[in-house]
Amino acid sequence: MSTDYTETLKKIKETEEATSREILERRKQLEEELRKLEEESAAEITEAKKQAEFHIASEVEKARKASQEKADALLATTYKQAKEVSAKKLDKAQLRKIIDKTILSEFK
Repeated sequence: MSTDYTETLKKIKETEEATSREILERRKQLEEELRKLEEESAAEITEAKKQAEFHIASEVEKARKASQEKADALLATTYKQAKEVSAKKLDKAQLRKIIDKTILSEFK
């Protein structure tokens, strides 16, 4: 009977050791998987940041160009109006109105 008991204990011990080895191996696999996922995530985050920075830079450039175009159009219109006004003969009332509106308005 003691042989059966010791054999049973040996089998239990071997099973425990085999299970411990399997658990350790599985743990190593999971830790390696986790490490790989962390590396992939870091790489994806870096790539997403690069894409976001590129997108921001391109949107800023678009906005700058649009603003420059508007400014150029406004400048062209203003230049045209200035030429038209300078070509006109103005009476004293019109001249006074222009002076009051543009030049003297800064001092009010």
